[in-house]
Amino acid sequence: APVSGGVKGAIDASLTFMTGCSSEETFQKIQPLLKRMGKAVLPCGTSGSGSAVKLCNNAALAAQMIGICEAMSLGESLGVDPSVLANVMNVSTAKCWSSEVNNPHPIAAKSIGSGASVNDYEGGFGTALMLKDLNLALDAAVEEGKSMPLTGLSRQLYSLADNRGLGRKDFGVMLQFLNGK
Repeated sequence: APVSGGVKGAIDASLTFMTGCSSEETFQKIQPLLKRMGKAVLPCGTSGSGSAVKLCNNAALAAQMIGICEAMSLGESLGVDPSVLANVMNVSTAKCWSSEVNNPHPIAAKSIGSGASVNDYEGGFGTALMLKDLNLALDAAVEEGKSMPLTGLSRQLYSLADNRGLGRKDFGVMLQFLNGK
């Protein structure tokens, strides 16, 4: 089953499993096994629907991370302490996983106590993996006749970062990429 929660979720056994099962009986059989590794085991429909949910989740997550990276970059350029900015964002309308759990700014991530950016973007969800999911999501969108302009822009940015050699780094490395590093 596809998962969400990243490396930290795997370490903490707090992953979310997105399951697609052929029957309720099958779901009931696998749920206790997956609960040992995660906090949530969610039925998403029939076989394959967990993968569809994962692609949609990551399409939203990619754009979310880019937005947090842009805000953190601008804030720092304006002289705002990254920890202060992250703290305000995390109790305001910008609150999201990319700011609260995996903040792309190393100073903010250190003050929060989590995030791959404190380890030079090692050990998180790789940029190349995000790019793979964005490509799959956009392929599915074409098949379904859906327009996904933000996902397309996200793919372009993550593709450029990947081409710059950042594919193995956590996708929050977008902050460094946008800052020209």
